[in-house]
Amino acid sequence: MAGRRPGSSIRAVKWLKQVVGTDRMDNHGAYRVVGAWTAGVFGITALGMLPLFVYHLDLSKLTFSSSVPLVAGLGIELTAYAPALAAIIVVALFRERHGIRRLLRPVLKWRVGITWFLVAAFGSTLVFIAADATRALLHTSVPNPWFRFPGLASMGFLVGALLAGAFGEEVGWRGLGQARLQTRVGALFAATIVGVVWTVWHLWPVVAPGGLDETTWTDAGLTLVRLAALSILFAWLYNSTGGSLLIVMIAHAGYDMGVNLVPGANGNHADPVLVVLLAVAALVVTAIMRPSLGYAPAPGGRSAS
Repeated sequence: MAGRRPGSSIRAVKWLKQVVGTDRMDNHGAYRVVGAWTAGVFGITALGMLPLFVYHLDLSKLTFSSSVPLVAGLGIELTAYAPALAAIIVVALFRERHGIRRLLRPVLKWRVGITWFLVAAFGSTLVFIAADATRALLHTSVPNPWFRFPGLASMGFLVGALLAGAFGEEVGWRGLGQARLQTRVGALFAATIVGVVWTVWHLWPVVAPGGLDETTWTDAGLTLVRLAALSILFAWLYNSTGGSLLIVMIAHAGYDMGVNLVPGANGNHADPVLVVLLAVAALVVTAIMRPSLGYAPAPGGRSAS
């Protein structure tokens, strides 16, 4: 362009690097990061599964009280943190400007309305109760008691353990996957993609020794719908709170806590009633919020977080 000073273009490039990170300047940067992260998730998961094959451990015969070699137990724990570990490693390898800090800072983002904390913490439990009520109306079996509350000490330990587990997943699912993809393909499509990856990852026991005996095609299909719906709902929470990973961690832990509080929710992978209710909730949120799911890009193309 005639008359434009070369220095202005250089300054513009430097500014763009500062805003979006060196490796996200082109339209394909986000896809490369997400692709590398996805490969990392399954690579770390495969590494964690390896001891199961080495020690010939049959998942269909394992319980929480089973005695397993230490390395196998650590491997299973490693798989639980694969999404977050892969996100941290990939961001570090891509050498993004303040990348790890930007990735983890939303974990401490707590200044949101109290309503969001309540929805995140107890929303899933209410859905589980609604599922039990629906079963009662349909004259199907409802567990007795239909609700159980552990002791305060057990509850505190459970909440802490669930939040730690939620950190291991949500830094990856929402912190990297949703956050990067929605800047390119929109929030709804991004949530759907993350939901599919989440489903495939959640079904890793199928390829472990004895795992196929515990899973049917119906289970897999219901898991896909369930996690796709949850991915949309969690994306809505994430975007509506300005990118708070703390809120989606609480929502993730709240879901797992609800499984323990409402016995009817156990075995939820193969529970059509619960899956339908979650799908309806996701459809309602999408209808109200539109495909943006509350996502509002800030100047420079970043999310409002």
